[in-house]
Amino acid sequence: MFFTTSLEVCYMVEILCPHCEEEIELDDDAYGEFSCPHCEGEFEWGEKPKTKAKKKSNSEPMSGVVALSHALHGAGALMLIIGLFTSWITMGGFLEITPFGMRVSGFGFSESVGWFALFGEGGGSIIAITGIFFMIFAIIAVISQILHVAFRVMLHMMDSGSLDISMEMAYRAYHYRWHTSLLPLVCALLGYILIMIGILTLTGGEGGFPWPDFFTIALFGILGGQFYMINQELMNE
Repeated sequence: MFFTTSLEVCYMVEILCPHCEEEIELDDDAYGEFSCPHCEGEFEWGEKPKTKAKKKSNSEPMSGVVALSHALHGAGALMLIIGLFTSWITMGGFLEITPFGMRVSGFGFSESVGWFALFGEGGGSIIAITGIFFMIFAIIAVISQILHVAFRVMLHMMDSGSLDISMEMAYRAYHYRWHTSLLPLVCALLGYILIMIGILTLTGGEGGFPWPDFFTIALFGILGGQFYMINQELMNE
């Protein structure tokens, strides 16, 4: 049996040789077999150091499905924001419909009118009401799309270890991804259908059919694609 005494510096320890009981200085983290400098007797000292486990990163390589879904949702957010100020429907080559009103252009002039300004002007009340709902649905679509993108960024940063959020917030971001991906598509479609009804009611079909612009077709394609990809993501998880 032998005793140890820690020095105040804590870099070395003094022990007694188990053979000759002479004092020996060793590093405080020394481990293994040693030979006494006084009697040359061999002895073991110290505990085997514990191997430090490598910190494992929670992040995994991004799959093609996730990468494509990221791209489509980002493009959807950009197009919806642009769509607030862009024509969704063109009628007769001179009438353009945007979420905030109508724009008439031709023969070198252009004039815009908001939905609220159409109230009380003959049959303008019907298209004004449908136009206001169109505007509301378009704004909801933009907000929900931005929220979905924020959820994606939040979850990606959390997985990579660069963001620390509460479990409740992480659950909401994960759970509501599906809803915030579907809502922009539903709201955009509802707004489009309502304003189409308003236009056809106002014109009675005269002046040609109100065709969707190329922007609108591309927007619905991207929103439909992103909803398909979120379902693929959830199936792969």
